[in-house]
Amino acid sequence: MDVLLLVPPHVILGFVLATVITFLFHAFFGRRHRAGFLYWPFGIGGFVAGAMVAPALGATYLMVGGLPVLAGLLGCILGVVVAHVLLT
Repeated sequence: MDVLLLVPPHVILGFVLATVITFLFHAFFGRRHRAGFLYWPFGIGGFVAGAMVAPALGATYLMVGGLPVLAGLLGCILGVVVAHVLLT
């Protein structure tokens, strides 16, 4: 349990937000029973990509502890849409 103390809080927040968005997308648009587990890496990757690209573009809206949440969420949604298109 002490290992979680080494992970910064904004990393945990990003991981949780990306996971929630991914599985909400699966609940509304998923067609196969296990598609949520296939969407998940795309959602996490999209969130990370959006959060990394945002400061370079100057789009630092809705920052929470150094984490650009809005850009991360947009990246996550784009990632799961790409996964949905690839899986159908």
